[in-house]
Amino acid sequence: MTPGPVEVSPRVLSALSRPQVYHYYQGFVDFFQETTEKLQRIFQTKNDVLLLQGEGVLGLEAAVVNTVNPGDKILVLDNGPFGKWFGLYVENAGGKPVYLTGPNNEAISPTKLKEKLDTEKDIKAMTVVHCETPAGILNPIRELCPIAKKNGILTIVDTVASLAGVDVKPDRWGIDFCCGASQKALSSSPGLTMLAISKDGWEAIDHKKIPIKNSYLSIPDYRDTWLKNKRFPFTPMVSEVYALNEAADELLEEGLENSFRRHQRVGDACRDGAEKIGFKLWAKHREDTSNTVTAIQVPSSTTDTEIVNHMVEKYGILIGGGYKETKGELLRIGHMGYQATLTNVLTTLTALDATLTELKKRP
Repeated sequence: MTPGPVEVSPRVLSALSRPQVYHYYQGFVDFFQETTEKLQRIFQTKNDVLLLQGEGVLGLEAAVVNTVNPGDKILVLDNGPFGKWFGLYVENAGGKPVYLTGPNNEAISPTKLKEKLDTEKDIKAMTVVHCETPAGILNPIRELCPIAKKNGILTIVDTVASLAGVDVKPDRWGIDFCCGASQKALSSSPGLTMLAISKDGWEAIDHKKIPIKNSYLSIPDYRDTWLKNKRFPFTPMVSEVYALNEAADELLEEGLENSFRRHQRVGDACRDGAEKIGFKLWAKHREDTSNTVTAIQVPSSTTDTEIVNHMVEKYGILIGGGYKETKGELLRIGHMGYQATLTNVLTTLTALDATLTELKKRP
């Protein structure tokens, strides 16, 4: 019950065991195309969707380095470790990160964004994390991205821990680069990035002063090979594509709206149950919490490590602790994708309650 990689279904495990195949066998090329079409439905977009052969960080960094020129000012929305991380990608590309920093227990405010853009000029792009998993906070990209687009700013959004579990609409909300990953709410194995790119996103790539070419990070290489000629820039991860296709099938069979409702019910149950045990939510405002992961404060009488180790050793249930700035401060229960069920959450909370009693460390 961690925030990912998450449990996968028997169907996905079975797909992973399919025989390997030559990636230019026409049957696999067609299968890869079919997979990207399913991903377009999951992204709820008419834009191009690329399936990059690498963990989600690949897509996040690629979106930055393929669009940012040396000296470009990039607004980095920072209310957690992953939001701040975008600033390093900007620096790697020679850009100048400008931070809009907020507390890691609150969502970024659209009002604060407007105020920032009133004072900061010549911003080329904005980066933001939808679900900041180290804190269980969901940033309001539905309001943030249109503000940026109104100001002529490119938008780069990390939806790695939200896509498929929380509603995401790139086309309606003005998201130019919408990045997801296989191992979170989509419930597949780690190793693949899904990247939806708008028309403005492609124009930014085309206006890069020194294009990124012949590189693992090159988005133009994917366009020139896959989108134009149904070839690959390098050998794709065949097994991971099989698994992702199967996970996409399961999600589409359930229906996106049904998945969103399931995650809402499970998220509410997790938050309510944690509070009944005596925990305090990490989020200052309940409306800022994500339906894919719940973060709760660690009681002052114990540590996250003590609780996590006891639960997994005695009950076989693994939850997460904090990460980077939140390390030692909170516990995280992941309820996304295949593991997002009421049974799983209630079992986890029961084990957590028993752990506190056995450790004699109740909040």
